[in-house]
Amino acid sequence: MNIEEVDERDSTWEQHDSTFRVYFAKGIDRAITTMDVSDATFSEVQRWAQEKAGDDTIVAIALVGLDSRGLKGLTWLLGMDPNDFPESAIESRMLAEIGAEASV
Repeated sequence: MNIEEVDERDSTWEQHDSTFRVYFAKGIDRAITTMDVSDATFSEVQRWAQEKAGDDTIVAIALVGLDSRGLKGLTWLLGMDPNDFPESAIESRMLAEIGAEASV
């Protein structure tokens, strides 16, 4: 983890109407169901997802964004796609934080 003090005035814009993508990976096969959630804070989305998930379901949450071409992409906020194999130490930690260590 790298930590650096910054000047909060260096950002030029903010976005308050975020869309979150929630991944539910159910059971040993990790069958994925995804939902886009808007008009909610991250804390509200996280709470809803944990309440919706069963004991055998892994939850991961990403921020949905658009690139300069208008194509959708994801910035992971909690974990990552539980079916992806980690390609770096940080991806291994992201899977571990949602209880989805690389067992696929």
